[in-house]
Amino acid sequence: MRRLDLIRGATLGASLWALGGCYSYMTVPPGGAKVGEHVRVRVSGAQAERLEPVIALTDRRIEGDLLEQADTTIALGVALPLPSANTPIGERAQQRIVISRAELQDFELRRFDKLRTSLLVGGAVAAAIAIAVAKGSTLLGNGGSGGSPNENRVPRGLAIPIFK
Repeated sequence: MRRLDLIRGATLGASLWALGGCYSYMTVPPGGAKVGEHVRVRVSGAQAERLEPVIALTDRRIEGDLLEQADTTIALGVALPLPSANTPIGERAQQRIVISRAELQDFELRRFDKLRTSLLVGGAVAAAIAIAVAKGSTLLGNGGSGGSPNENRVPRGLAIPIFK
């Protein structure tokens, strides 16, 4: 039963870790981002319908790297849904898409969130300490009987059988 509780705790911790994230998005004007930064845009319904077959768009939000900004358009590098077999692990192929500024409804810039990251790291450390305490780890102090398991052994030649 104790092992099941440990597995549940690890699963919950991993879920919180994945959902926490270290980034947040802040709304900026379309000209407020620099080429190469990661952005998230929300496009009009008509633009979303045009892009659906190209990038398998499921809603009107698109995340990608800002590749180019012109007066009337922006270009994004959007990660394709599935990496190809020739792509190294950790890299994904990108599709270049061009969006008219008239079709943009929101433009958000991804920023590193120090507070969320600090809370995430603090939570992970607290979880590790809680698991170590629950297991009775000797890393945090004396969690056992104080001696090694061999101290309670009796040599074979000295054992005296007692008969009644």
